Amino acid sequence: MPERCFIGRAAMAAGLTAKTLRYYEAVGLLPPPDRTESGYRVYSADAVRRLSFIVKAKQLGLSLREIREILGIRDGGQAPCVHLQHLLLRKAQEVDRRIAELTVLRQELRRLSRRCRREIREGGQAAICPHVESLPPAPRRPRPASRSRNPADQSHRKLQA
Repeated sequence: MPERCFIGRAAMAAGLTAKTLRYYEAVGLLPPPDRTESGYRVYSADAVRRLSFIVKAKQLGLSLREIREILGIRDGGQAPCVHLQHLLLRKAQEVDRRIAELTVLRQELRRLSRRCRREIREGGQAAICPHVESLPPAPRRPRPASRSRNPADQSHRKLQA
């Protein structure tokens, strides 16, 4: 990787698109880059390493807010390892919870499939499917607040608050 590069090469090296790179810059995950006299963004090797960290942290399931916290600790001159360890443990617990939910769902799907197979063998006909219709209503889970990826939408939201 050269010491300095334009947006396309920086994005490619970090494994993301130029549009995403500009978004990360707009939301403050990446400091504004230097610019050429013509206005082209020029990124340092450090900026590309930071972008690569962001991409890898997202692959681990960390949110941009969590990544911003980690980078803020690092930018403040401290190692974010302890904070990151707590975040990763919490993510692992979320994965365990989700696996348990999916395991129950898989069991229910298999049970319903067996019931449907029996119904088909017995020649049953229904408007849609009595087995699915007989299920209890799904519990409502609270939905997280909508998060727009568009910086313009976020600034609009701040004005409404």
